[in-house]
Amino acid sequence: MRFRLPGWLLLPLLLASPLAAQVDLGPLFAPPTAGEIAAVRADWDARLPTPTDWTVHSTGASDGFTVQAVSHLIDGRRHYGALRFPRNYAPGRPYPVLLYLHGGVDGLYVPNLVSWDRDDPSGCTRDSFLVVAPAFRGEMLNGDGIVGTYGSDGPNDPFDTDADDAMALLTAVLLNVPEAAPPPVVVVGGSRGGNVAYHLALRDPRVVRTAIRAGPSDFFLAHVRQGAEQKLNTGATGDPLGRQVADRIAGPWLAGDLTLAQARHKLLAWSVAPLLDRPLALQIHHGGYDNVVPLLHSQAVDSVETALGAGPPDYRFVFYPTGGHAETSLPGFAANVAEYVCAAPRSVGVGGRLPAPPRLRSAPNPFRHRTRLSLAGEAGEKAAPPVRVSIYDLAGRRLRILPLAPAGDGVHRGTWDGRDAAGRRVTPGTYLGLADGVPGACAVKLIRRP
Repeated sequence: MRFRLPGWLLLPLLLASPLAAQVDLGPLFAPPTAGEIAAVRADWDARLPTPTDWTVHSTGASDGFTVQAVSHLIDGRRHYGALRFPRNYAPGRPYPVLLYLHGGVDGLYVPNLVSWDRDDPSGCTRDSFLVVAPAFRGEMLNGDGIVGTYGSDGPNDPFDTDADDAMALLTAVLLNVPEAAPPPVVVVGGSRGGNVAYHLALRDPRVVRTAIRAGPSDFFLAHVRQGAEQKLNTGATGDPLGRQVADRIAGPWLAGDLTLAQARHKLLAWSVAPLLDRPLALQIHHGGYDNVVPLLHSQAVDSVETALGAGPPDYRFVFYPTGGHAETSLPGFAANVAEYVCAAPRSVGVGGRLPAPPRLRSAPNPFRHRTRLSLAGEAGEKAAPPVRVSIYDLAGRRLRILPLAPAGDGVHRGTWDGRDAAGRRVTPGTYLGLADGVPGACAVKLIRRP
C-alpha cells in the first residue's frame, strides 16, 4: 500500500523545500518610466505640509547651548522637534536657520544635536545658526535629561514622508520663532537624514545649500533588490536598505496590500537620483568602506549632477578612500561641512561671520509698491535662458514667477509689483525670491512694507 501525505501538509513542505519558487522582484525594480517620474513630482508638489498649534514644551541647556523641545500639529497629529540656539545668542536677534536631519531609526537623540559640529575648528555653525531638528513621525525625541522625552504621532514611514515632516517643522519655526531669520536656509543630514536632505534639496525652494553624508539616493540599485529578495526568501538580510524595501514595499505588494503601481511609486519616491533634473547646491561625503550605504549611492548622484553641469563652489563630492559610515571615520568632515554651509548666500549676517549679500538683489528693499530685481556677475553670466525669479512666502508656497530680461554684461533685470499670480497684492511681510535656471542657488529676502 502506497502512503500519501495529505494536501494540507504537502503545501508547507513544498514551500520550505529548496526547490520552492524564490521571490522575484523584477517587476518592482524595472527602471522607472517618464510617466512614473512625473507622477512622483506631481505628488510632491501637491504635498505642502501646513503646521498649526505651535508649542514650546521645555527649555534646557547643554555645552553652552540653549535647547528647546517644540511641537506642532499636522493632519491632527503632533510632531516634535528640537531647537539649538547659537552659543551666547541674544534673544530677539535673527539667526539663519540650519536644518539638521538625523540618521538611523532610533529617533532624535538631543545630545547628538548638541555635539554634531563639535569637531569644526572654526566654530561658525555653533556661533551663527539656529539649528532645527525634527523627530520624524512615529519616533522619539530623546532629550536625555536636557529637554525631556517626547514621541511624535503617526506610523513611522521613512524617507519622502520624513521630508514632509522636516519641511513642516521648518515652516513652523520660521512662522513662530522670532530668532529664526527668513529663508534661505541650509541643511545637513547623514545616512537616513542624508536621503531626507536630498529630498529637501529637490523639493524645498527655501534651501540653498545641502551637506550630505552617505545618503541613500537610489532604491532601484541592484544591491537593494538583492537584499529585499534575500529578506523575503530567507527572513534575513545584511542589507539595511533591502530590508526596508522588503518590509515596507515589496512585502505589502506581494501580500496584495499595495498594487504594483503603488509599490513602484513609493520606491521611486524614496529615491532621488532618478529624479534629478537640474544642478543642485550639494556637498556630498562618502567613505570607500561604508558597509551600511554603499558608495554607489553617492556616485549615482555625482554622475548625474556633473553631467548637468554642477561644480564648485556650489557642488562638490568628497570621497574618503579609507572611511566608513560613521562621520568620525571621515577626516576633516566637520570642517568641510561648516565651511560650506557658512559660505551660503545670506541676507542676514551674524557677528560678521557670514558672508555678504546674495548675487540676486532687489532695490528698494524693503518696498511698498514695487522692487527691481537684478541678477549680476557670475550668476547672471551662467544663467540658462529663460531666467526667472520665483516668489515664495515663508511657508514655501510659490506665489509668482517673474521673467528677468537680459540687460547686457551678464545682467538680468525685472520688477515685482508685490502681487501674486492672480493679480492680488500680497500682504505686508517677508518673502523669498529664488532665481531659476542658475547654477547653485541665488536667493534674496524681499520685505513688503504696509
